[in-house]
Amino acid sequence: MYHDHHLHPFGYAALVNGLELMEAPDLGTVMRLVADHGNEVQGPIIGHRLNDEGVRELRLPTAADIDDVVSDRPVLLYRYCGHIAVANSAALRLAGVDGDTPDPEGGAFDRDAAGRPNGILRETAVTPVANAIEPGTTPLPDLAIISALAGLRQMGIGSITAMISVSDAVWCGVADEVGTLIRLGPDLPVDVDVLVIARTSEDLATAKLRLDAADGPIRFMGYKDFIDGSLGGHTAAMLEPYSDRPDTRGTERYVHDRMAEMARVSLELGGSVAIHAIGDRANELVLDIHQDLIEGGADPARLRVEHASVLTDETIERMARLGVTASVQPAFLASEATWLEKRLGPGRMGRAYPFRSLLEAGVPLLGGSDAPVELPAPATGIAAAVDRHGINPGEALTNEQAEALFAPPAR
Repeated sequence: MYHDHHLHPFGYAALVNGLELMEAPDLGTVMRLVADHGNEVQGPIIGHRLNDEGVRELRLPTAADIDDVVSDRPVLLYRYCGHIAVANSAALRLAGVDGDTPDPEGGAFDRDAAGRPNGILRETAVTPVANAIEPGTTPLPDLAIISALAGLRQMGIGSITAMISVSDAVWCGVADEVGTLIRLGPDLPVDVDVLVIARTSEDLATAKLRLDAADGPIRFMGYKDFIDGSLGGHTAAMLEPYSDRPDTRGTERYVHDRMAEMARVSLELGGSVAIHAIGDRANELVLDIHQDLIEGGADPARLRVEHASVLTDETIERMARLGVTASVQPAFLASEATWLEKRLGPGRMGRAYPFRSLLEAGVPLLGGSDAPVELPAPATGIAAAVDRHGINPGEALTNEQAEALFAPPAR
């Protein structure tokens, strides 16, 4: 059986049981699906895997677009990367977001010509809207969550590294992800190693105590955080501006001292440190944190870079020298094949998903899906790592190397 080294179980369960928008060919179809789903559920409407690169208009909808079909209750549609969402006016009002609301640190509200938020939420700007909506959503039944996770076994997945949030409602799935996982523990169909997304060291330590006392195949694994966002949402932190958005180099959700302190606490608790970094600038920043930890005595084997999507040669060499692990998602290649060069330009495409270079440099590699961002079938990730979908074919892995990415960890 395979191990998915990066999966959001409650986000995935919400996708399996909710509104899927990935294949909508145009915004009209998106709005029809939203309206139809609203006829089937009560309370807020949550949509998943909105794909602005797949619709004919090549743009995200706005609050005004959604208001035309649903205006009497909150709607929140997540871009498939999970780092961008679109809210209708009812959702913005519920969260108290208006023209006087400042952008939060590490995020932004897109605005119209008058300076009013237009419904598009980037990075940490998603959180206040999601948290305002979450109490009104109908929680997923336990059986629906268990059924979704049981489906992983049918794909050949026997164990996962789960990204579990302490406080914020991720993808508006469940508010208390730690508590829900513990409650389901005896019935879990897969083994679950937990990386905890927490704001404070106290929250992290409490989560560890709760997970250690849980029944079932659950193990506290450490701390997870975010340096940046996504390439698709133009929020991955880059060294140079985006080719199709020269006004931005992405979004840094980086607070070195806070992240370093959380990382030290996780290590003291016997856990690992896993930090999301997609852009080349973000990967430099996460290695700054890891280097400080190593110089303080941390075991490099307990330090991970989640995604490591765009890397310079110098960063690859540094990663190898430090001995930290890169946790990569080969299925991103298939999803990004049609638009990645728009974001990076031809001059930076050689930095994208350099799996072979990482392996040859001696960087330990793990593979995951980041579900619900991608569907979790390991066969899809393995095939993408070998085929590359036209992106840097020279960075292809052999089938044996690709399968090894999804090997279960030693216990």
